[in-house]
Amino acid sequence: MVSKNLKREIQDLKITVRIGFNGIKESLLLEIIDQLKSRKMIKLKANKGVLDGPSRKTFWEDLAKRTDSKVINQIGNVAVFMKK
Repeated sequence: MVSKNLKREIQDLKITVRIGFNGIKESLLLEIIDQLKSRKMIKLKANKGVLDGPSRKTFWEDLAKRTDSKVINQIGNVAVFMKK
């Protein structure tokens, strides 16, 4: 369960990483890792059509593993990652 304060922080976050039809490239992974070094949390968004409904959760969890982070919130095509 996400606390009220954390929910508020998540809502106030701006999207800093967008994932397009090119998918996950090495440069995108490095950008996420770099942002997590300087921020507590980052918000990511996959553009429309990039993810289908059933694969979203798996996609975000896989991306979190690859960037040594954890998914703390995910709604549709938007996810919030936090440092481990």
